[in-house]
Amino acid sequence: MITAPTVHELTPGAPGGDLVVLAHGLEDSWESWRPLARAFDPRWHVVALDLPWRAGNDYRWRRQGSPAQWLAAGLAGLPRPADTVVAHSFGANATLELLAGGQPAARATVLICPLYCPPEQPITWQVFDRARRTFDRHVRDGLRLRVGARLRKLDAALLDAMFAKAIDRIGPAGFLTVFDQFVSSGGLALTTVDIPTLILAGGADPTLSPAAAATLGRDMPRATLLVHEHYDHFCHVRHADEVAEQAARFVGEANRVTVRP
Repeated sequence: MITAPTVHELTPGAPGGDLVVLAHGLEDSWESWRPLARAFDPRWHVVALDLPWRAGNDYRWRRQGSPAQWLAAGLAGLPRPADTVVAHSFGANATLELLAGGQPAARATVLICPLYCPPEQPITWQVFDRARRTFDRHVRDGLRLRVGARLRKLDAALLDAMFAKAIDRIGPAGFLTVFDQFVSSGGLALTTVDIPTLILAGGADPTLSPAAAATLGRDMPRATLLVHEHYDHFCHVRHADEVAEQAARFVGEANRVTVRP
């Protein structure tokens, strides 16, 4: 049985301000959104969902429901409908799955470094091996970000040991969870998604190539694609001010063209 994920308030916003909901990636944490939330429009009421694919999970949540179903439960548990959903990586894929299934997550969405496999991409062992290397890299980078300022006090051998322990704990279940989302993304009915969507991608992120990003943006009727060469997979943390500014501009434009009920 799916239970609604815990909701954490990051900024209270102003009375009547937009409700912005944040959905983190696999082996990540709702707390990783703090830099971006601080950079958002202060009028926005910003909350983050603590989703079951958080760092340290055992992946049993997969037996209870799909990523989209878990995200839907989190959105349904809010006091009012979300105005904007901002999602990263695996959370962005959960959002894509939800939208392609005909469920409107919000009036607008911002997808940061989603995992996307173009429909014409053959799934070969080479693709599998490349995905595994990318997964390891993201786990390492995510661990470094969570360690934060303490990273300066750790020697390389200790950091390598922490990384090896993390990969061992995650195991095949974690990687295959990501790989399945990547492969299945090519079969999503993206042409039916009629919600303004900003897709942010980076030239330094091996997860979403510029060609795949272009295909994703092309197949979604109301998508806006921005690719920045200096963005990596965790650009929402490393470049929080830039990402916040682009999200605010996009949401403002979407609100002007979206008819409110």
